[in-house]
Amino acid sequence: MRRLLATALLTLPLAVHAWGSDGHQTVATIAAGLIKGSPAEARVAALLGDMPLPLASIWADCVKGIAPSQGYTYPAPGKYPACAALETPARIAEMADYVRRNDRQCAIGLDEDSCHKQTHYADIAVQRGRYLPKVTGTRPDDVVGALRAAILVLQGKPSPGQPNFKSQREALLVLVHLVGDIHQPLHVGSVYLDAQGRRVDPDKQGFDRASFTIGGNGLLLDPAATTGSKNFHSYWDNVPEEFRPQHVDAAWLAEARQVRPDAGDPLTWPARWGSQSVKRANATYEGLSFSPRQGDTWHVSLPDGYGARADAIKRQQLTLAGARLAQLLRWVFPRPQ
Repeated sequence: MRRLLATALLTLPLAVHAWGSDGHQTVATIAAGLIKGSPAEARVAALLGDMPLPLASIWADCVKGIAPSQGYTYPAPGKYPACAALETPARIAEMADYVRRNDRQCAIGLDEDSCHKQTHYADIAVQRGRYLPKVTGTRPDDVVGALRAAILVLQGKPSPGQPNFKSQREALLVLVHLVGDIHQPLHVGSVYLDAQGRRVDPDKQGFDRASFTIGGNGLLLDPAATTGSKNFHSYWDNVPEEFRPQHVDAAWLAEARQVRPDAGDPLTWPARWGSQSVKRANATYEGLSFSPRQGDTWHVSLPDGYGARADAIKRQQLTLAGARLAQLLRWVFPRPQ
């Protein structure tokens, strides 16, 4: 449901993706440390070859550099430094092949993203308190549905539809990324605002496109007060230096090992993780004040002490994502092949 306006709001389109490259690679670095020496590590290595798990974690964002309107080429190599290692002819061909099968094959509404881009998020009103299918901001192939599809393929079962995964390798490349996405609160929970900047509930009052804040991309911040972030979503994508992958050490891995696995069928885990992120999203909006709408955007002011609160949530979510990614990989790859 997220409109193409999200791209226009930012100078660098990749900045709208959850956590940015640093956060995603932190999640994958934690997971790689937790599966070290296990059958899951061996199977991941067999599928990814010379692509380490942290690099694989940004693949699903880098495929957004493929341009369907230009013959599914990759027209701007070097534009996104984090993607440089994926910009070889073979890897660009692999990304283009994925986009061809996941471009316009799903149900796409007016001004909505292509299919593969919509798998990265949901936009559930924070009033719901949890992930619920068929409410405003969900779709069968949103971040929860896409994770379920990837799990099925990694189990050796057919994909249920979109996204269209042609192999376990492709499913793994997307899954590693989406586990990070679903733990970024603004990729699941959203706030909807009226023209006066007051919260509205699209499921009770009816969905009005003008109330859609595009997962926080339509909430503009004062860059001077927020380390250069242009909007609320990019503020949450950014991780401080101490949360970057090079700072994942033994103590952080020990903390991640304490995360208890979810019970039950892992196909139910993505919805549970989505529900937890809706609750976290509600906390991220606590104490914020919004201006009246100006065009398609609102200005947002953060309360005193918000930065420290946000950093605590970011670290917890990164840790949970890394631990849960490792748990999921151990479950789908319990023994060597």
